Amino acid sequence: MNQTKRKSHKGYIFWIVILLLGLLFVGLAYDSDQRLVTNEVTVTSATLPQGLEGFRVVELSDLHGKVFGENNSRLVQRVQDCAPDLIVLPGDFIETSDEIEKVLTLVRQLTPIAPVYYVSGNHEWATGVAEELMAALTENGVRCLRNEFEVIWHNDAPLLLVGMEDPNSYADLEKPDSVVQRAQAAYPGLWTLVIAHRDYWVRDYYSLPVDLILCGHAHGGVVRIPGIGGLVSEDRTLFPEYDAGLYNGERFQMFVSVGLGQTPYFPRILNNPEVACITLRAAG
Repeated sequence: MNQTKRKSHKGYIFWIVILLLGLLFVGLAYDSDQRLVTNEVTVTSATLPQGLEGFRVVELSDLHGKVFGENNSRLVQRVQDCAPDLIVLPGDFIETSDEIEKVLTLVRQLTPIAPVYYVSGNHEWATGVAEELMAALTENGVRCLRNEFEVIWHNDAPLLLVGMEDPNSYADLEKPDSVVQRAQAAYPGLWTLVIAHRDYWVRDYYSLPVDLILCGHAHGGVVRIPGIGGLVSEDRTLFPEYDAGLYNGERFQMFVSVGLGQTPYFPRILNNPEVACITLRAAG
């Protein structure tokens, strides 16, 4: 009889542990889905012009139609708190045309804060709404850079801004190194910031002659393992090499944002959606 009771007690303990683990997983998934964090990032450059010292860029990537608070009020407040000089949106903002109005509601609140620039991601092209979205963004004051570039000024200092169209777009798309070459031929010697969706730049364009690349795509590896990093990339590569944070090319630095939205196949764990607040500093 006592042996039966002991077995019964062990059975109860087993199911209690399973229940607690399940609740912990649900809690972590909910926190990682809903709790926005602000990631303060400092990029130091020996070539940064004096007028760009302290220049602030907010990066919002991979929204995937998600909303944080009514009309994205929580997200907008985070951006306002960063006091940016520039806001960049490096792609994957929607999955369907039904989500375009959500994004427009967001950008109408962002454009009064700072100039907003967008480049396309693979999801907009895969779902066939890229052209529709970019037309709507343009009508609402967002500058969509499609393998294009322009100079912006801050404290009398120029910054060359280059936006890369996602390779999921057109078969005859101009290559990134050619786009950079055109931009720098038009505006030689300027500090160059590239906005792009994908996170492969250090691997595929290690010697690109630019100063900073801002991108996303990897979703931080979806599940962040302490001391290791991301578990799986957007394209389902295990333990992706460039999942989050700052990386170095031969000349440039690359910042990969963990983004804001969910992947369709697994919830974010220990990987909160982020508003990346990037401050430029001169070295030395």
